[in-house]
Parts: sequence; structure tokens; C-alpha cells
Amino acid sequence: MSQLLQTEYPAARIAHTPPGGPERPRLWQIVLLAGLLLWPYLPILIHLVGEWWQNPNFSHGFFVPLFSAFVVWQGRSTLVRLAPRPSWWGLLILGFGLSVLVLGQMGAELFLSRFSLLIVLAGLIVLFLGWGFFRALLFPWAFLVLMIPLPAIVLNQITFPLQLLASRVASTILQWLSVPVLREGNIIYLAAMPLEVAEACSGIRSLMSLATLAVIYGYLMERSNAVRVVLALASLPIAVAVNSLRVVITGLLVQYWDPDKAQGFFHEFQGWLMFVASLAILYLLHRVIRIIWPEEAGQSSSYSADPKQGWSLIAKRSGGLRFGLAAGFIALTAILLQARGRTEIIPPRLPFSSFPMQLGGWEGKDIPLDKETLDVLGPGDFLLRGYQDANNDDLPYVELFIAYFASQRTGDTIHSPQHCLPGAGWVPLENSQITLTFPGHSPFPANRYVISKAGVRKLVLYWYWAHDRGVASDYWAKFYLIKDAIRMNRSDGALVRIDADMLPGETPDAAEQRFLPFASIAFPLLNHYIPR
Repeated sequence: MSQLLQTEYPAARIAHTPPGGPERPRLWQIVLLAGLLLWPYLPILIHLVGEWWQNPNFSHGFFVPLFSAFVVWQGRSTLVRLAPRPSWWGLLILGFGLSVLVLGQMGAELFLSRFSLLIVLAGLIVLFLGWGFFRALLFPWAFLVLMIPLPAIVLNQITFPLQLLASRVASTILQWLSVPVLREGNIIYLAAMPLEVAEACSGIRSLMSLATLAVIYGYLMERSNAVRVVLALASLPIAVAVNSLRVVITGLLVQYWDPDKAQGFFHEFQGWLMFVASLAILYLLHRVIRIIWPEEAGQSSSYSADPKQGWSLIAKRSGGLRFGLAAGFIALTAILLQARGRTEIIPPRLPFSSFPMQLGGWEGKDIPLDKETLDVLGPGDFLLRGYQDANNDDLPYVELFIAYFASQRTGDTIHSPQHCLPGAGWVPLENSQITLTFPGHSPFPANRYVISKAGVRKLVLYWYWAHDRGVASDYWAKFYLIKDAIRMNRSDGALVRIDADMLPGETPDAAEQRFLPFASIAFPLLNHYIPR
């Protein structure tokens, strides 16, 4: 930021505000605006910090605002010399940010609620200080994006491919090292035991943390913005490669040492060791770049802050209209959200424990969910039951799984089977959308998924169901979640999955026709357990 300030803003602009010109906001105005912002944002920030603390994938979030504050503090002497040029465009940006906040809060979308704070801050900077200040603060402002966890729908799209990539690379390297392996999905079968590349081993944790540290390292240690960008981008393949190496080392320890110890303390210790190795590789890459691309003399990555110059934001004149409008918009938004947020509708429903064991000629048997699966699913009501056709015991049983969430405002969302099933070792063979038609209901789309594991093929039908509406797409399900949360003040919803093993030589069409009669019997009961 400092180098840009020196080159982009000449002395005429980096000058003290002339008498009678625009002034900086008064200290009491800043304090009051900060207090008003805490009104709607304090619960969001508390939840955000809690996620940093509880979710290792985003524990780097603690360092992001601290580093942004450091960058701003480092540039205080230049910032204090910038002449304020308030712009009314900031009021539009502020209004847009508050609208995103309302949309995120009412629409049960945490990412929008959190990201809206950055838009609001940008609007306040432009409104009271002008575009010049915002350009000067662009880097620390943009860096704050890294403190916001990715939406679950995006994170799952990244995590599971990383799991499959790590398992694929690791199994290939282990074979090169003469270790006999068999890979199915993200599970590597060794002679001693199967090795699962779980979500924690996907590399997303090290990828997010290393990318954040790469940006910090580039800012502190590099003068060229181009090299900073290269280092930030290079952190991604470095994290993926080192994580694959971690899986390889775990496989070697399982094969040649002790499987229990390989997955215990040493596995966790490897995570820290591999992260340190990633930082070392990033440093070596920086050195190599500087050997190939020597640094030009006279470049300076930062200016020295003048300790004698304080950053006084106390002004002689208030800019009362701007302050009044900004404070009013924030207060009205907070009142609206408070009035709405206390009345989310949780409709009555029957628990899945009362779901019939006998459905026509089908007899059910509960399948227990283990603690690890329940931890991944989160708070909700779940049904996993196998139904056997009493008229034909030779046919495989049909498995019914329903996951219902009474509220998704806190981020507990539905997990797509296309992410979970490959995570359990199932290899996808075919994926398509079909239209289901059941008596008494209009047709709706569903996903048809053919998967394989250890020579067994399985046909899976699944769809998202909420308020008597079925959709197949993850993104349409999210769209309707936001729409219904705003329109109905409800964020409940469910995933319905019906699957069965396929017979040898059976086509997906034939397997679908085989257990659609069961689905036709179970479907009319959904509205009792998943409210309309």
C-alpha cells in the first residue's frame, strides 16, 4: 500500500486539508457509527470467531484482521496527509452493503451476512473520506476477504476433488515405491489396512492457511507486486503437492511400521511438519525467482511511518448530513433485522422415529448412523432405513435416507451425496437428471447417480425437498432456501435419498423401475415429516 501511495498520490494530493475544505469525521461520530455497526454485526462476528476457533480449516482467520490492521498502521503517516474528498457514491455502496446484510440474514446465508460488512466499510470510507482513501486502503480491505469462510456449497466443491486428487497422487507414488495398493475413490487399500483420505486430509486446511501466509509473506518480504502475485498463486499447487506427500508418508508408515501409530500422533505431527515444509518451499521459490529476475535497485517495499505524526481523525466540522444518513441507514437496518430475526418459523412435524416400518409390502430395518457421520451432518433429524420387498427376499433391500434441518440460518446445510458418497470410497460411474412423477403431485427433477465400490454397483436417486417442492440442483436448492427464508421466514429443508444395489448386468433404467414402486409408497408420507 505504501509504495502505491507514494507513486499514485503526488504532493499536491498528499497534503493537509486546506482551511475550509472537507474535514475528517469527528471521533465521536466514528465511535457512534462503530457502535451502530456492532448492533447488527456483533452476533455475526461472534459466530465468525467461533468458527475460526472450532473449524481448523479457517483457524487462520484470527491473523487476517490483525495483519490488515498492521498494514493500515504502517501506512498511517501517508494516510494522515491524504486530503479527504468525500463522495456521495459511498452512500450507495453503504446502502448496497446493508441490503446484502438483510438478504444474508433473512435468507439464511452466512457468507453474504459476513461479506456485507466489508461492503459497508468500503461505503463508509468513500462516503466520509473519498475514493483516494479507499484506493490507499484497498489491499488491507481486500485481504479481509480471507477471514470469511467459504460457503459450504463452494467448500464442498473444492474439498472433495482435493481428497480424490490427494488419494490418486498418493496411490500412484506408493506404487512407484513398490507398495501394493488398490484405490477406490478416496480410500487407499494397503495390505495392513485401508487408508481413507478424509476431509481433514484433503489439503483444504493447509491450502487456505498457506495462501493467507503467502500474501502476508509477499507483502512483508517482496517489493514487486508481480512477484507477490506469483507467490500467492504458487501457494496453491505447493499446498496440494505437500499434502499428497503427507498421504504417501502415512501410507509408508502403515505399510512398514505401525498402522495405529501412523494414524495417531505421527499423522497429526506430519500435518505441522508438512506445513513448515510448504513455507520452506515458498521461501525457496522466492529466492529462485529473485535469482532469475533480479530486483531493481532503488525499489522500496514500504515507507517509514513518521512516529511524530499521529493519525488524528478529529475534525473541526462534522459533515453532519453524511453522518446522519449513514447512522440512520445502519440503525434502521438493525431494527429491521432485530424485529425479523426473533420470529423464525419452526413448523411442527413428526419425528423420523415414527416413520412407518411397514410400507405396503416392504418391511423396514433401521441402520444406525455412527458418531463421525452425525458430526459431519450436524444438528438435524435423520432417517436411515433399509426396506426389503417381502414378496421377493432375493432382491437387494432399498435404502431410504432423509436428512431434515429445521433451520439452516447458522450454516448447518445439506450435504450433497455427490460429495459424501465419493468420500466413502464410492466411484461415480454415471450422473444424470430425471423427472419423477408420483400420484397427487406435479413432476419434479431428481438426480440419478450410479456408483461403484469393490465390484458392487449402486443406483442412487436423490433430491432436495422443502415446502412441497423438489429440486435436483444444489444451487437451485440454495436459491429457494434464500427466497423462502425471506418470503416465509423459514429455512427448513431436507434431502431425500433412495438407493439400492444393482443386480449383475442390470441397467440403471431397470434398477430404477425396480424400486420406484417403493418410492411411490414412501413419497406421500413426506409432508408429515418435512413440512409443506
